[in-house]
Amino acid sequence: MRTTQPTVTELDAARIREFAGPLHGFGRMPAVGDLLEWVATETDVVPSDRIAPDVVTMGSTVSFMEVGTRAVFRVSVVHPVDVSIEERRISVLSPVGRALFGRRVGEFTTVEMPDGGEREIEIRTMHYQPEAAGVPRP
Repeated sequence: MRTTQPTVTELDAARIREFAGPLHGFGRMPAVGDLLEWVATETDVVPSDRIAPDVVTMGSTVSFMEVGTRAVFRVSVVHPVDVSIEERRISVLSPVGRALFGRRVGEFTTVEMPDGGEREIEIRTMHYQPEAAGVPRP
């Protein structure tokens, strides 16, 4: 499977707008503005109870493979305040977090590297998604 239109939950979209507001001002964090625009223009925003269980949402834990090296990594995609490198929780604002967010298991997508290069990854396994697990998120 290649890529389809990314899908995000209404809750995730609202929380991104909420945390992005103070960070986006004055061009302090271009990644925030890019994420805001991407959610507004390129994603299908759906109610949480309608998100497919194989879509990467905030709090999801997934495995992906870097196509060039065939190395497999397992990470959780989280809000910037919840990042923990030791626990493999990466920010949705990081290149890999942004590439995974809203994508489905089986899709290939491109990670835009800080040096301007690109790497192709394949989303391999959904280990945990809060919505599929029925975890209430305020």
